[in-house]
Amino acid sequence: MPVDPHLQVMLDQAAERAAAAGLAVGPGQLPPAMLRAGYRAAILAALGPDYVPAPLAEVRDTRAGGVPVRIYRPVAGEQLPVVAFAHAGGWVLGDLETHDEVCRYLSTALPAVVVAVDYRLAPEHVYPAAIEDYWAVVCWLAGHAAEVGGDPERLIVAGDSAGGNMALASALRARGAGGPRIVAQAAAYPATDMTLGYGSGPGRSYAKYGEGYGLTAKTMTWFADTYLPDPADRAWPAVSPLLAADLSGLPPAVIATAEYDPLSSEGARYAERLRAAGVPVTYLDGKGLVHGFLYYPRVSPACATAREAFAEAIRSAVSRGAQKGRQHV
Repeated sequence: MPVDPHLQVMLDQAAERAAAAGLAVGPGQLPPAMLRAGYRAAILAALGPDYVPAPLAEVRDTRAGGVPVRIYRPVAGEQLPVVAFAHAGGWVLGDLETHDEVCRYLSTALPAVVVAVDYRLAPEHVYPAAIEDYWAVVCWLAGHAAEVGGDPERLIVAGDSAGGNMALASALRARGAGGPRIVAQAAAYPATDMTLGYGSGPGRSYAKYGEGYGLTAKTMTWFADTYLPDPADRAWPAVSPLLAADLSGLPPAVIATAEYDPLSSEGARYAERLRAAGVPVTYLDGKGLVHGFLYYPRVSPACATAREAFAEAIRSAVSRGAQKGRQHV
């Protein structure tokens, strides 16, 4: 199907603004601080001038495992699932503010205590800084979930794009290390192959959707070069979960992709491989959507529907994972 018309208007307007401001340049041609400010401004602009943050019982900035985090607690007095959430941005962009609205939504919709991880960014901090920060928070939550109103038996790893990559990689790491126990993993439009090989194959998404739909193939190459300056690192499962030899024994998964996204092929393939390995998977194929659809519910009703489906699938995965855990006790 064609790109959702609301999203197409947004894409056209963004291209016009970039051209008018002289910002229609290749990735890496501007300093990181300017790119981060532009990324933040674009996401916040998509919320509209009348956006009011959803009220929650608690929203506070603190540290977990030595890493800055923001904790979202929808209600007081209940022990809820706890989500370690990693934001998008190619390991170069993004912060607690870019994903504040998304985390508020997930906290209320699941409901769950959402712990947003403010991991270190490249090029100042290259691999493995980001994934180590995220892993430190996951491990801290395994032992301290109750301190933030979370249930340590219902620990979820989740994120979008680069953050989805780290969530999936952390589920693999927990399996290999024998813990912590993760009840579910969820990733929206994740990068799963940072060698960029799978999606670049004939007829796949890098070739079909690598230009003109927001995230570009050139930008992904720049992200890889910036976060992973040593190409030898890119084939490790900690960076490219799709290249892991064995995906069995992982927790129930939710994988959501966007049709018009250079990452869609590798996300879909990862879901296929999980299912083939016997892992319960909910795969959400976002027809007509573009990368980043979690941010755009106020731009497009289709995006609002897609993220509702994402939240519902996470709830189901948590239920399955918790039931499986009880059967093994």
